[in-house]
Amino acid sequence: MILITGGNGYIGSAISELLISEGRRFRILDNLSGSSPVNLMFLDKKTEFIWGDVRKVDELEGSLRDVETVFHLAAKLPTAPGMMDDVAEDVWDVNYNGTINLLELARKHDIRLIFASTCNIYGTGKNLTEESEVNPLNSYSRSKLRAEQACLEYHRNYGLDVKILRLASVYGYSPGVRFNLVANYFTLRGILGYPLTVFGDGSNWRPFVHVKDVAKAFLFFEENGKPGEIYNVGGENFTIGELAEKITKIVNPNCRIIYNGNRKPEFSYHVDFSRIKKTGFKTDYNLETGIRDLYEKLSHLRSYRR
Repeated sequence: MILITGGNGYIGSAISELLISEGRRFRILDNLSGSSPVNLMFLDKKTEFIWGDVRKVDELEGSLRDVETVFHLAAKLPTAPGMMDDVAEDVWDVNYNGTINLLELARKHDIRLIFASTCNIYGTGKNLTEESEVNPLNSYSRSKLRAEQACLEYHRNYGLDVKILRLASVYGYSPGVRFNLVANYFTLRGILGYPLTVFGDGSNWRPFVHVKDVAKAFLFFEENGKPGEIYNVGGENFTIGELAEKITKIVNPNCRIIYNGNRKPEFSYHVDFSRIKKTGFKTDYNLETGIRDLYEKLSHLRSYRR
């Protein structure tokens, strides 16, 4: 049995689709604070759902019955560019304290854990490997880094089977698709005919990964990879300017790109994916195929362009 914490969200719904297609048994724990209950409608009758919170030990422990592997996605996510520090306490409570609760129960019940972290913790730099210095620039990435460190401590001290997946910037369609992520946001705006605003000169880097490739990675690392290891999960790096140009070419060549030189980009990180490739993991999507797929899902909106 697999438990997906935060399983009703963007990535969780993609994992659920994949598990259903493979006939796997799984359970979702989610407090529905960051996702819509509508996302639950595609689940089959065999899927178990618990309306619960990783910050509440009794609810978390109850969800672990017969569980062998946990995909730990539950997190307080950025809701706007630059996670605001006025919600920093809540971010730490979910992302760090919730992870500590899960680590302790995983140790107690001998459960395998795959932790969803983020390449956002690098902050800035090029050709960044899992061994590179990190520079978390907001409450979200700092809380994820500290949770990573806790995962590694539990591996060293207790032999816990835990693997850490640092996810690139996710894009593409899933039942819980989010549009506050740059590639999805640009795609939606392009379809509707709105201009794409790029901060600075567009030369800042981001790594990218399709949401279905993320789902595939979680299932892959059930049986592959090394416990106590960190893996950058993604396939490509583009500047935001390149991203905007590629998306307009695919969805709406008439869409304008506006460069706002008065707004400095928050991050610029270019990530190396050599380690995950050495495990044998391969992504199925590149940016073009992923954006085309999302465009096809949303193409009925074209009639509403301004």
